[in-house]
Amino acid sequence: MRNWVYVLIIGFIFGVSLTRAQENIDRYLQNIKGPTTEDYLQLLNEGDREDKLLAIEMLSRNGSHDDAVIDALISCLGEGTFFIKRRAGKVINDFWDVRARSAEVLGDMGDPRALPSLHDTLLHDPEPLVKCCVAEALGKIGDPESVRYLTLLIRNTESRGSNEVVILSCVKALGEIGHRDGFLPLLEIARGRYRSNIRAAARDALEKLQWD
Repeated sequence: MRNWVYVLIIGFIFGVSLTRAQENIDRYLQNIKGPTTEDYLQLLNEGDREDKLLAIEMLSRNGSHDDAVIDALISCLGEGTFFIKRRAGKVINDFWDVRARSAEVLGDMGDPRALPSLHDTLLHDPEPLVKCCVAEALGKIGDPESVRYLTLLIRNTESRGSNEVVILSCVKALGEIGHRDGFLPLLEIARGRYRSNIRAAARDALEKLQWD
């Protein structure tokens, strides 16, 4: 009988302790602060591929446009291209999706400080999908300086295979920028030997040009 009493007392004490511990954890979770911009920047610089994508997404959501964020995203445009790592003869850090997402976020931010790096990535990145994201970003930023780089890429890109989507993205970007310097390259495309969807996009872009 006495043993059962001890068991009940111990069980009661354990239950009270567990309840208090749970209350403490709940209180902790309610009071905890989320990661700061600095935490995400560190994750972006030191993390693996998934970490980098998460950090870029969270930096995009918090809306910070300070120098450190812009510089980190610009740095990501070179992930797996400038500092290539190989293992057994294979590239192990071709983070094309990190580069693409960085370009998208820089375009959404609309900060002209990113233009030189975006222009360089547009011309030299080996991945067509990254070029497409960069072209879209340039269209969003809308700086007339980008017309020259978009035109150069179009004229130096053969219209076949995955290159066609790159040309299409550049054409649409020229329309979004809307500068008169895009007139001749768009007219060349509208009259050129491109697929009908690319020629149609060029005609649409021509209608968006501003002549004032």
